[in-house]
Amino acid sequence: MSVKTREQAEAKAAAMAAKLSDEALCLAWMGTEGKPVTQELGLVRGWIVDEFNRRLGDDLFDEWLMAVDENGDSPNPLTFFARKSN
Repeated sequence: MSVKTREQAEAKAAAMAAKLSDEALCLAWMGTEGKPVTQELGLVRGWIVDEFNRRLGDDLFDEWLMAVDENGDSPNPLTFFARKSN
């Protein structure tokens, strides 16, 4: 894939992620949890994470990245979006 094609694909994916509501974005993330690791999944999760960072800001984003729930799993990021509203 050429650099230009990759950049165009990334821009399109970022624009699509930006159109999602916070809840839809979080559902998309949670839908990828526990799936077999593939290059494609890594790319999609990267685009979602980039949008999380943009929306949450650095502090809440970093807190979400480091958080674990009572089962030792990553928590649903929607709780961090709820905290941003406060």
